[in-house]
Amino acid sequence: MSGFVDLRLNRRRSIDEGFWPSFTDIMTVVVMVFLMGMVVVLLQNMEVTNNMKSALLEKQKATELAKSTFEEKSKVSHQLSDAEEELARLRMMIILANDQRKTMQQQLSSVRQEMQSLTGMYATLEETNKNVLQEKEAALKDTETALKEKQKADIALAEKSQALARIESQLNTLVEQQTILTSELASSRQAQELSEQKLEAVTLQASSADQELASIRGEYSDLQVKYNKLIKPARTSKGKYVVEVFYSKDGNKDVYKVRDSGQSSSTVVSQKELHQRLAKLKQQHEKNLYIRLIFPEDSKLSYNDAWTFSKEILGKYDYYHTD
Repeated sequence: MSGFVDLRLNRRRSIDEGFWPSFTDIMTVVVMVFLMGMVVVLLQNMEVTNNMKSALLEKQKATELAKSTFEEKSKVSHQLSDAEEELARLRMMIILANDQRKTMQQQLSSVRQEMQSLTGMYATLEETNKNVLQEKEAALKDTETALKEKQKADIALAEKSQALARIESQLNTLVEQQTILTSELASSRQAQELSEQKLEAVTLQASSADQELASIRGEYSDLQVKYNKLIKPARTSKGKYVVEVFYSKDGNKDVYKVRDSGQSSSTVVSQKELHQRLAKLKQQHEKNLYIRLIFPEDSKLSYNDAWTFSKEILGKYDYYHTD
């Protein structure tokens, strides 16, 4: 019986009815699993999208913060550069003031010494004048005495002709002495007038010194105007290649230092090396080379030294002065 096909209708229907419900259940489960997977994937995609948006916002904020920090740093750098320029200008003004103060002290010391010398000469002349006056009074007294003796000699002329001759000789001598004393008195008066003229000359010299001081102040004002033009606001280090040059003196020796942009410390160089280095930088950067001159507080420079060095370096290499 097992080798034959079961042709009973009822048997076939029961088999078909058992198969299709099971297939439907399986497909339902598959569809539910697929739907649940899609829901999970969609949820994960939404979470990833939100995370990406948050990351983009954080990146944008970080970019804006970095940009703001860079702008603030650039602003502070420019303010520092301007402050260093102002410090260099003030140091040059201090050097100029010290030179002028030394010059005026030397002039005042010279005038005081000459005044003291003239005062001593005037005192000596006054003492000499007093002595001459005393000698003149003594001579006048001697002359009066001689005149009295002459009168006595005239009365006794007949008896004392020899005495008269002697008295006349003494009188002539006294007259000569009086003439000499009168001449010396005139010389002393001339010396006194000369001392008064010298005193007036010293007074005029003091007045001239005051005028010279006023002139020096005028020259200082002109120099200050020229220096203000030298560092006028049109000259800026913004967008330029900045090189700092330090100049000072150690005794009679000139000391030069250079610091390029980006370097943390300066390098000591000779004058020849300084010019070679600046010339090379000038060839590389042309109109973008900005030279910042720095004179330390203990530079021991005179105003002429600082001004000559500034004119030479800036005139040859700085973008602003070589245009």
